[in-house]
Amino acid sequence: MKLVLFEDVNGLEVFVNPERVIWVREYGDRNTVISCGGEDKFMVRLTPAQAVAALGVPVR
Repeated sequence: MKLVLFEDVNGLEVFVNPERVIWVREYGDRNTVISCGGEDKFMVRLTPAQAVAALGVPVR
């Protein structure tokens, strides 16, 4: 299993499995939410393009 490390908006480390990501959405102020379904959502200080590039998954 591959995990990608992000730092969330509170400075905490978050490990995300790219295979479980459902959507990536920008919410302003360069904050992006990464959703893995249900309540598994993480807000990071990246643009959506940067988050997707870090995840290494193709854009559909």
